[in-house]
Amino acid sequence: MKFRVALLVPAVGALVAGLLVASPAEAARSQVITGTITGPGGAGSVGPIRVDLVEVVRGGNTKVVRSATGLADGGSYSFTVSLNGKKKRNKASKPYRLRISAPAATGGSRSWYWRGRNGAPAGGGRHMRDASVVTATKGGAFRADFRYSSISGTAPQGAQITVAGAPATYKGGRDARRELDMPGCANVFATSTVTNGTYRADFLPYLPGDKRYMVAVRVGSDERWNNTYGSCFDVQDYRYSRNNMLALEPAGLTYPVTAGATGNTLVVGGKFTGFKATAQGDRWVSLREAQPAVAILDSPVVAEKRLEATGTTTFGDLPPGRYYVELGRRTGCADWYPSRYSNNNTYFKGLDRSAERWKTFPYLSKLQGNRKSGLERRAREVQPNPATDAAQGKRPGGAAGWMYRTHCKALGYGRVSTIDIAGTGTSNRISLRSKRGAVVKGHVSRAKGRTNKEMLVTLSSTDGKRVLRTDLTDGGGNFYVAGLAPGRYKISVNADSWRGIGKKFKGRQFITVKAGRTRNAGNLRFTD
Repeated sequence: MKFRVALLVPAVGALVAGLLVASPAEAARSQVITGTITGPGGAGSVGPIRVDLVEVVRGGNTKVVRSATGLADGGSYSFTVSLNGKKKRNKASKPYRLRISAPAATGGSRSWYWRGRNGAPAGGGRHMRDASVVTATKGGAFRADFRYSSISGTAPQGAQITVAGAPATYKGGRDARRELDMPGCANVFATSTVTNGTYRADFLPYLPGDKRYMVAVRVGSDERWNNTYGSCFDVQDYRYSRNNMLALEPAGLTYPVTAGATGNTLVVGGKFTGFKATAQGDRWVSLREAQPAVAILDSPVVAEKRLEATGTTTFGDLPPGRYYVELGRRTGCADWYPSRYSNNNTYFKGLDRSAERWKTFPYLSKLQGNRKSGLERRAREVQPNPATDAAQGKRPGGAAGWMYRTHCKALGYGRVSTIDIAGTGTSNRISLRSKRGAVVKGHVSRAKGRTNKEMLVTLSSTDGKRVLRTDLTDGGGNFYVAGLAPGRYKISVNADSWRGIGKKFKGRQFITVKAGRTRNAGNLRFTD
């Protein structure tokens, strides 16, 4: 007699490796996103809390699809969301972000976004781009717990306090996200003015042991970050390190702050090879903060001044940090020049340009106003000043008047080096040598009856790494652009819209130069 073995298939579910797994017939149509809200003991009372479930919609815009309001410390929230799928809806839900907010002491609100994985919070981010994606699935509730704490301490009376955190990601950091952020360096969570000798910043995303925070204190022009550093980049060692950052504590972090003059000095010496240095161009020294992932010419200028007759200049009370020290690499400059024109009134017509008539004049008394008012006052105050009082009462020798132009002659192509300044009360020194630059000469011609005199010719590098150089055409329309570093340059005429307003010309548009050599750009011809 034969026996047939029957395979029994459960109608509701199947036993796999000892676990009962839901069959398609049991597919869930919705799921829950839930979590608790906890401010450790030192966080203080932050008032009613709100949690928003945010969806990113077409075009990158956002909308709030669910909200839980009036929550207190220790409270919880729960959002029921639909799962995707045409029939059983057993696929993952739409992707969401979670935002938490609390009222600020001075109005408005404070907010940040949850970061982490299901059941494993990882702090928070200041902006939407820092938020973790939250997606519900049929397997169970998605848990996203919020934790927050505080930083507080003593501070100088009247000081400006900024509490910032490192961004969750530095991708695209050079693009400003909010007007109060330091792009590519820090996200601002709180700002305040000290009125009673203390400061406090609460409702800060908290994660045990996470070194993410920086506190800046500014008194007048003196600023310190974490009491030791000159900027948020300096705190991060200019390589996004978190070694020097602050980690919150469960009961809140007590962190006294102070600020004052650093006493740091930097003496810059300059030497020049093969040419006599010009005052406004070659002898100019600029200090820029060497921010990571930012080109030198895009880095912010911290201080600048001209070398003295001794060939040196001294910068005082520099904040700690890393700096580019540039000699003869000034990117923007304007100065006064003797001009063959007594005025430019034809050019300075109308309400939009008439206020600039002070830029050309035979002598100051010809301008509207006097020493304390009108156009004469503007001309006297602009730096560098055109001449002494005695010279301002007459025309410059051999010329019809004065002209103020965005041009400073340089003969060398400059030099740049990097220096680190740490601590306070330190003495630092650096020496730079600038070599004679290449020259591009040429001629500008225009249609009959139109002037080609005192037109601005600009050479700018096509890679954006070398500083531009300029020259003004002489009485015959000739130019001589000097101080060029080796490389390829774009040629433009009237780049500052002074006569001609940047119109196109026929002739050489680009030119490549070698160190110390002279090249002829030929005739640059305007047809108007």
